Amino acid sequence: MNHFLRHLRSARGRAESTTKTYAGHLKRFEQWRRARDLTWEQAARQIAGHLIDRRITPRTTPGRGLGRRPKRRRARAGPSDGALALALAAIHGFYRHVADVGDVDRTVLPVLFELTDPTPGPWSAPLPALRPRLRVDARPSYPVDLGPPDATPEELAALLGRAASARDACLVGFLGGLGLRVGRLAAVRREDVHLVPAGRRAPGCAFWHGPHLHVIRRDGHPRGATSKARDPNLLPVPAPLVMLYAGWLHGRQTIPGAVDSPWAFVSFPGPAGNRPGQPLSTRRIHAIVAGLAAAAGLRHIHPHMLRHTFGATATDLDIARDVLQRLLGHAAIASQEVNRHVASARVVEAAALIGDRLSQQPPQQDRP
Repeated sequence: MNHFLRHLRSARGRAESTTKTYAGHLKRFEQWRRARDLTWEQAARQIAGHLIDRRITPRTTPGRGLGRRPKRRRARAGPSDGALALALAAIHGFYRHVADVGDVDRTVLPVLFELTDPTPGPWSAPLPALRPRLRVDARPSYPVDLGPPDATPEELAALLGRAASARDACLVGFLGGLGLRVGRLAAVRREDVHLVPAGRRAPGCAFWHGPHLHVIRRDGHPRGATSKARDPNLLPVPAPLVMLYAGWLHGRQTIPGAVDSPWAFVSFPGPAGNRPGQPLSTRRIHAIVAGLAAAAGLRHIHPHMLRHTFGATATDLDIARDVLQRLLGHAAIASQEVNRHVASARVVEAAALIGDRLSQQPPQQDRP
């Protein structure tokens, strides 16, 4: 299992956060397998039972987004479909790897996978393209009257209004105004942000269309934050965000230890005596956004909801799919489908327009 995780991180180039998530799901699968005294081959044939146990077993920890719920509700909550889909991805990836290196007999593969392109001798090396037989549909389903869990523009404005510091306002602005993932935001370096006017170029940068942010995947963040996207990207920074970032840079100069830090977003001096000027972790950014939402009297809001705010606003404006794919840094254009939902107000407006058009049609003459 450790060999697979090292392979995932080093050879496959997966983010550290992905490796940690997979490690947790594989640990639960291993505990379930040992509790039933199953071999790896036997466990592969009973993965559905593992998922059922996961679904009906109450959580012992709050989980993401459940920290503010009452304890009684929190204790009964089980893993979401999204969490189970990640668990399946980890288990399928693990079995494919151990079968490939010979740690598990390859006869287990037809139990887990089906061929996408059958060929003679399909289960011989190298492994062909495979499709998991067991899948969990992690696509969210939303009540019609509530809509999907992205933050509305009004909620984004309320978060900005409750920000007590230029740093927190800039964090929220970058999440909602650039659609950044929280790991990418925490890993932003000062050298990645070029606040140059249009027609000018920063040293060593060929982009001359105005202020922009370079999204570059690097290791070395003390808290393990990194960009999920493997390929570098470049995001134009709108004028309001330029002002927010400039205000934060001005206040940042007063924080001890921040002047020499390469990270864009750093910590303030804390009441517990923690050292200021340290790079923020993704957990700390989650806490900042949730705290602002609570102070504004809003529902629980987490950073990824602000990324969906960006995507949903772009789809409402009919931004071309290939342009939005680049802005969001998606490897596949289909990834933006989660942002393509229809608000109730637009449905009501469309129904009214259709009704008006039909009511204006002149009555047809009776045929002789």
